[in-house]
Amino acid sequence: MDKFQTVLAVMEDYAAAHHVPIISREGGRLLHSLAAAAKPTSVLEVGTAIGYSTLLLTAALAPGGQITTIEQNLERIELARTYLTQAGASDQVTILAGDAGLILPEVSGSFDFVFIDAAKGQYLDYLHKIMDKLSPDAVIVADNVLFRGWVLDYGSIVPRRYRTIIKRLRAYLDFVTNDGHFKTTLYHIGDGIAVSHYQGETNI
Repeated sequence: MDKFQTVLAVMEDYAAAHHVPIISREGGRLLHSLAAAAKPTSVLEVGTAIGYSTLLLTAALAPGGQITTIEQNLERIELARTYLTQAGASDQVTILAGDAGLILPEVSGSFDFVFIDAAKGQYLDYLHKIMDKLSPDAVIVADNVLFRGWVLDYGSIVPRRYRTIIKRLRAYLDFVTNDGHFKTTLYHIGDGIAVSHYQGETNI
């Protein structure tokens, strides 16, 4: 097993032992395949956690490509840096510490691949804040959009503490499904993954 795969395995074990939410293996394969097809030069990740998906994305970057990733948990940031260094990928990644909702408006540049896996109730807010930073044909991948199956099950009784999250995830899916800026495919993998292809301003 090479260094890259060894570090990924260590991260999976850590996440399982410490209840850190990372993308599922199947979801990770989809994420990597989408990124590999896009060959992005500039990636934005909202929600680094311990850097598992970040590391997967580094393997799909175009030569010289870079990832900007945002995380507010300082302990997880340090772990992510450690793992990325061990995998030899730290030079490809810039980690921004803080609340993504506050950081995103200040992020400069354009991005051709975006991965959203942070506060579930803020997905649509995150997307609105990066719309002007999407390059033509950008790919936006959002994890956990079905939230235990409740998002599409309108007949289910959702516990009160989750109702706002469910309402906001439904709003996110409604937006990326019906707004002309995007063409979206929903994958029933893990807890649901939405893949949206940005159509650009010229197609609106």
